[in-house]
Amino acid sequence: MAEIPVTSKGPYRGSYDGAPYEERDRHRPRHNFSNFVFRTLTAMATAAAFIVVLNSNEHTNYRGFKVGARWQAFAAYKWFLVANAVVFVYSVLGAVISCCSICVRRGPLSYSPTAWLTFLVDFLLASALISADSTALAVWWIGKYGVVRPRWTGYCDEVHSFCRRIEGAIIASFIGWLFLSFSVIVAVSSLHGLGRRRW
Repeated sequence: MAEIPVTSKGPYRGSYDGAPYEERDRHRPRHNFSNFVFRTLTAMATAAAFIVVLNSNEHTNYRGFKVGARWQAFAAYKWFLVANAVVFVYSVLGAVISCCSICVRRGPLSYSPTAWLTFLVDFLLASALISADSTALAVWWIGKYGVVRPRWTGYCDEVHSFCRRIEGAIIASFIGWLFLSFSVIVAVSSLHGLGRRRW
């Protein structure tokens, strides 16, 4: 029985006319779409937190004295504003890049160096944001409930609207941190996929 000659060394070679397998596998629509959604939600949450704190100043009269609360008087709230502003700008740029990645079928998560850079920046900004949120939460907690042993009384009874706005901003910023953490997970998943393709 005559042997059939083999005309190709690899399986299915010559039967696929599309892009090379390595280039075709670089397009990860789920990662790009998830990245776009999480960065958009992060931008929305941090923008809300920034705007609320920026407009949270309050003045009132207490026992004949004029008292007030301003975010400029608290270093923790200044750091809170800076962190949310930086994360907002970064998230907007990241959302735009992710949207372009969906259209052109390429993006930062398609290549190992840029995926590592994305993961590193996301992780650092997520760490900075949770630091600012925790600091602002501590100051808000003292203002709301005081401290018993040093006999520090809270100031939120006099400036209730100010504390309520700060509370809402902190909640929004924590939500933004959560979505940014999801972006970190997406970057890690993309790096895992890129690492597997090398094998």
